[in-house]
Amino acid sequence: MSLALTSEPTLRLIVLGLAGASLLWGVARGIGRLFMLAVSLVVGAAAAWAFFTFAPPPLTAWLHGLHAEAVPWAAAACGLIACWYSRRFLAALFRGPRLAPRGLGPRAWAGLFSLGPVLLLLWGAAMALRWSGGVARMHWVDQAALAPSAPDLAELPLLAQLREGLSSGILGPILDRADPLNSRETSALGALLALRRHDAAWQNLLRQPRLAPLLKTDALRPLLQDNDVLRALSFSEYSKLLALPELSETASIPAVRDALRALPIEDAIRAALAGTPALPAAPRAALAE
Repeated sequence: MSLALTSEPTLRLIVLGLAGASLLWGVARGIGRLFMLAVSLVVGAAAAWAFFTFAPPPLTAWLHGLHAEAVPWAAAACGLIACWYSRRFLAALFRGPRLAPRGLGPRAWAGLFSLGPVLLLLWGAAMALRWSGGVARMHWVDQAALAPSAPDLAELPLLAQLREGLSSGILGPILDRADPLNSRETSALGALLALRRHDAAWQNLLRQPRLAPLLKTDALRPLLQDNDVLRALSFSEYSKLLALPELSETASIPAVRDALRALPIEDAIRAALAGTPALPAAPRAALAE
């Protein structure tokens, strides 16, 4: 079972709770302090993304050998350290009572305006979780293809479960409209492509009736022949694979995008790993429409 923390209703309550907490923060501490916190969080997120994307391959290979999720957690630790140091630096640079509002009116306006940076931060955190969750799912697919009977591969990693929660329910359509990277579709397509380096699982995937038209379409053929895509798949560089414009361009094609949103990707991958046909063919009525 998925953790309750990763379900869409719980994540929605967390988002609302953070928005309400920002109002209280703006009233009590002022929008100046909130902006300092926002800047430090942005610096931390940039540091985490830089580690996640540009870390030397020997280091990432060593971390991945320790644990399947060691690379994203190391990136998160790097981001937290950068956030803490930037927060201390800004606190030392900007001091004084001007950062905090005085009087009922200024406090009310500070609380209201604090929603702006907080919503921006929530959007950035959601995008980061969806993107890193897609990378975690591709690593899970790779590991599951190598050892399909391993007990710790029965469930998706925590980051992938968070990605699923942020791509469903009420939050999913809202974030899809505000996602410049199309991370919902690119992560789904990347998870399917992660099986490409495992011949038996890939052939099982092609045999599934509802997936074969998608994987054999002309829109995906250039992607499967692209040197950058093949290199990223060969070396399991999934963060770089998600950043490739070829992947996002293919996933944004209307036919491919609609198919990726409609198909149960995890079920299809598990069926391919197990060698069982889990997805039946689409009904004739649906094909006729």
